Amino acid sequence: MKKVLVVDDDRNICELLKLYLQKEGFETLFAYDGSEAVTVAKEQEPDIIILDVMMPIINGWEACKLIRQF
Repeated sequence: MKKVLVVDDDRNICELLKLYLQKEGFETLFAYDGSEAVTVAKEQEPDIIILDVMMPIINGWEACKLIRQF
């Protein structure tokens, strides 16, 4: 099963995406800020990441740069 990491500080958006992604057969992982996204991406190695840009702690652009390092 392919893993998708959804990163957004709006939990309602995450839940909505979860419904659609799981219906299509994806394992869905979540992070609610950029810092958590980096940690989850390192640990879980998702196949794809859906990343919000405007988030607390570390914004989406910075999280993307950090994730690309590994």
